[in-house]
Amino acid sequence: MFVKQWMGRDVVSIAPNESIAVAEKILKDHKIRRLPVVDAGVLVGVISPRDLEKVMPSILDAEGVSEEQFIAANTEVRTVMTSSPITVEPDDTLVEAVRKMRLNKIDGLPVVEEMKLVGILSITDILDAFLEIMTGGQAATRIDMKIDHSSETFYKMIKVFQKQHKEILSISQHYGFSAEQHMVTIHIKENDNDDLVDALWKNEITVERVSQVP
Repeated sequence: MFVKQWMGRDVVSIAPNESIAVAEKILKDHKIRRLPVVDAGVLVGVISPRDLEKVMPSILDAEGVSEEQFIAANTEVRTVMTSSPITVEPDDTLVEAVRKMRLNKIDGLPVVEEMKLVGILSITDILDAFLEIMTGGQAATRIDMKIDHSSETFYKMIKVFQKQHKEILSISQHYGFSAEQHMVTIHIKENDNDDLVDALWKNEITVERVSQVP
C-alpha cells in the first residue's frame, strides 16, 4: 500500500510569518500535534507544541500572563519551527513511512510532491491501514495456523481453503515464530468454519486459534 491511499488531504497549515500565538490556537482547535509551515504552497517547516514550549517562559520564569502573551504575539513561527522536516512522497510505501516514523521517533509525516505540501500521514492513518490490511476492513473470522517453512505446506493449506469455498480477505505470515514453523493468519468472510478446521487438521495444519473480528 502507498502513502497516497491513506494520507489526509485536508491539511491545516500556517504561514512562517504568523505568530506562535496563532500556531498555538490552531494546534489546540484542531487537536493536532504537528502543524506544517507553508510558504506559497511550499513546505518550509513544521511546528509542534514542543517547539512552542522551548520559547515560552515557564510559570516560574514568567513575570505574568502579559509577558507570555507578548512573547506569543510577537514571535514569528519561522523562528521556532523545525526547518527541513522529515517527509514522504505520495508514491512512497507505507512501510517506508513507518520506518521513517520509527527511526526518527515521530508520529506524523508531511506528504510532499515537488516541494508542495499535498497531505499529512498520521499514526492514526497507519493504524487504519493496518486494520484494513489485516481484516479487509470488515467483520471476519480470523484463523491462526502453524505450518512448516516449506512452500508445499503453504500451498496445501491454501488448497484446503479453496476446496471449502472460503473467501480469503487477507493473509499475513510471521516467519520468526520458531525455527521449525511460522505462523500464518488468514481472515475469511464466513462464520461457520467447523468443516474448514477439521479439513486443516486432517491435512496436518495446526490450527492455533479461531476468533471473530468485529
